[in-house]
Amino acid sequence: MEKYVLLVEDDPSLQKAYQMKFASKGVAFRAVGDGKEMMLLLKQDMEHKPSAVVLDLLLPYVSGFEILEEMRKTKGWETIPVVIVSNVSDTIGVEKAENLGVKQYYLKTGINLDEAIGRIISYM
Repeated sequence: MEKYVLLVEDDPSLQKAYQMKFASKGVAFRAVGDGKEMMLLLKQDMEHKPSAVVLDLLLPYVSGFEILEEMRKTKGWETIPVVIVSNVSDTIGVEKAENLGVKQYYLKTGINLDEAIGRIISYM
């Protein structure tokens, strides 16, 4: 099965930007647009899970932290590398992400997308 990145992001323009960047690197990509959709994925018995997850924290319906906590408790999802890309920049949030095993934490306002994509691919 082909490796792929799962993006959990509610901004369609960011979804498109990531899709183009990953495609240019030859990496398969899938996006979900809100927390509820991601929680449904976690409950499915997916045969082919993502190789990495890029997660926004501020999502409709279910927060990124709730998703991350559920991922860490869900068989087959618990060890998937997660990279957070968010506008949340408080120290407590960063520490919480680190405690939940996040590989990298980027602020949307200061992200170099090419650098971030390279880092994400390295975790796959």
